[in-house]
Amino acid sequence: MSRFFFDLHSDSLSTWDDDGVECDTNDEIAHHALKHLAEAAEDSTARGSHAVVSVRNKADRAVLTATYTPFGGPRVEWSDRKPGKGAGFVPNPPSLSGPASLL
Repeated sequence: MSRFFFDLHSDSLSTWDDDGVECDTNDEIAHHALKHLAEAAEDSTARGSHAVVSVRNKADRAVLTATYTPFGGPRVEWSDRKPGKGAGFVPNPPSLSGPASLL
């Protein structure tokens, strides 16, 4: 199990995750990123802005970036090398349409 850190950026707010979360698979990493993104999107949609969750490993390498725009919905992009084992993660699920449906 590896530890990953989920940094949130929205408008002029940035929060840096100093604690991290233990994740076994790419699916777990994506789930936590989308969870943080959904929380940020709930606040930012009212203002018509976007949110970004940047996931980094313990070596401070970015492994995933999840973005949300009010009119474009969520988007998840992995870095060139996926960090762990995962079973069929779909990078951009077409069924996601708003903050409440991010999870």
